[in-house]
Amino acid sequence: MYSMLKKIITEKDIYRQILLLEQLLNHSQLTAKELAEKIGTTERTIFSDLQLIRDYLPEQWELDSDKSGIRLISQDNSFTNDIWEAFLPHSVSLQLVKKLLFTKELNVPRFLDETGVSYETLKRQRTKINRQIQPFKIKIRLTSTQAHLVGEESAIRIFFHRLLLPFTHNNYFFEDYSIHEEHYLRFLTKELTEDLFADTEQIFGICWFFINSIRIKAGCPIDDFSFELNDPLFVLYAPLLKELYEKEGVYLQDEEIFFAFFCFLESWNYNNPLGKKVSDVLSEDYPLLREKAQQTVQEIAEELHLEALLQTNLSTNLLLLLLKYAESPALSKQFQLEYQELLLQRNEEYAVLAEKSTALFNSLPQFSTIGDTTYFVNLFSLLSQQSIFSIQPHTKTVFFIFQSEPAWKTFLQQELTDLLGKRVNLVSLEVSQLRAEIIQTGDLILSNIPLDSAPLPVVYLSTIPTKNELSQLTELTSHSYL
Repeated sequence: MYSMLKKIITEKDIYRQILLLEQLLNHSQLTAKELAEKIGTTERTIFSDLQLIRDYLPEQWELDSDKSGIRLISQDNSFTNDIWEAFLPHSVSLQLVKKLLFTKELNVPRFLDETGVSYETLKRQRTKINRQIQPFKIKIRLTSTQAHLVGEESAIRIFFHRLLLPFTHNNYFFEDYSIHEEHYLRFLTKELTEDLFADTEQIFGICWFFINSIRIKAGCPIDDFSFELNDPLFVLYAPLLKELYEKEGVYLQDEEIFFAFFCFLESWNYNNPLGKKVSDVLSEDYPLLREKAQQTVQEIAEELHLEALLQTNLSTNLLLLLLKYAESPALSKQFQLEYQELLLQRNEEYAVLAEKSTALFNSLPQFSTIGDTTYFVNLFSLLSQQSIFSIQPHTKTVFFIFQSEPAWKTFLQQELTDLLGKRVNLVSLEVSQLRAEIIQTGDLILSNIPLDSAPLPVVYLSTIPTKNELSQLTELTSHSYL
């Protein structure tokens, strides 16, 4: 969650302490040895960092330790972000990035005076930050008098959205956030009528609302790009988005209103129960995209002999994916910067998905300016696999060869079935029934009795399984997922 934050914190001590805090937040209890191993340091450093963290913690939080381990304890009505609000101001590099969110040009002498660092130190930190934000095609330009962000404004906003999404409810970045949040939630729940409803990622959208408002007020307009002023979906939502931003004292025009619409569209979920007017617009006003989506799903269903795929939401999901690209290929190319880890090609058994998605992408001339198809192919693959797995889960078999009191065995088999999930088929067998013709590569045997010359890997389980045994079992079968 905090991956982008950790990348731009250049101070080694603060970076290490954030890793330590993150581990304590994610675990109910850890020993100093375990913490040292997880973050790659010494136990002595852990104890030193814990003492510093105690001084930073807000009143509602405390560190507790005894022979069994170290715990981060919170009182009722306390929030995780309270920790970050108290802790993050100690990072000068993060203060620099925060200042550059709210201003077009930063007064460097004043910033040095406020933070107590030298100009040479700031230059070194700037260099380290630039190394981390280079994938967004932006950088900080620094002189002895002023600092500012260089790059396309859309890329700058995309960087801030990735950085600040986990902190949308945090006063460290967004003052009086509850007021601004209320404006956006009212827009979603009151201003959008039932006919205009679209299920959205609310925090994702709120963060965009904050960042767009802040950057416009800072005098940092979005760059010029081409868009269709009469696009049916844009026409549907533009007036409501204008009213929303006016509550922040921001009057959207030209590219800014379309950029706000595009950010809103990016927050739409898939498998979306759309309102009637929205569904009608998608059905009637984008005939080419709808036809392409339906044709592609038909081809995949035929190739996989999976007719039930036509009854899933895949056609609508692919239409929405195509629409996000078609509304503005230029912005789509920019927005691919936000989640660049999704650019990694996935090893999947459905080669047809890469083939069909590439053909679909190349069949739409307006996408040609985007160039690289990798990101689109991966999103297409994710949506397709979700639909395929919803009707035909990719399963592996675990043979349950277990000798015990029959009632206990029946109960335990049900518990293990629920634990392992729908991708694992737990089959109860006797040793004599384990024949070569029912065995497939990747299968396992789960047993509480010794097995000689077993044809498959064996995971041994106690008659009453221990927590460690259950953890090992789930780890061995977890590669069925993701």
